[in-house]
Amino acid sequence: MAYVTVDVELNEFDDEEIVYELKERGYFVQKESFEFNKLDKYELDFILDLVDKNNTDVYTNRVRDKLYNLRHGL
Repeated sequence: MAYVTVDVELNEFDDEEIVYELKERGYFVQKESFEFNKLDKYELDFILDLVDKNNTDVYTNRVRDKLYNLRHGL
């Protein structure tokens, strides 16, 4: 199943109307903000450590760079 995140800013409708319409069209709607699901610096350090212990190739280096930038952006 594919997931799509959509930010909707429509002043003409309230949240419940938008949620109802999306559900009627067959979409799953999660009201909880993804802001609460962010990783903290300790979790990012742990994941970076796991990535560093793997064989390095182009893909692991790309992931590591992204994690590193996230870690230092906190």
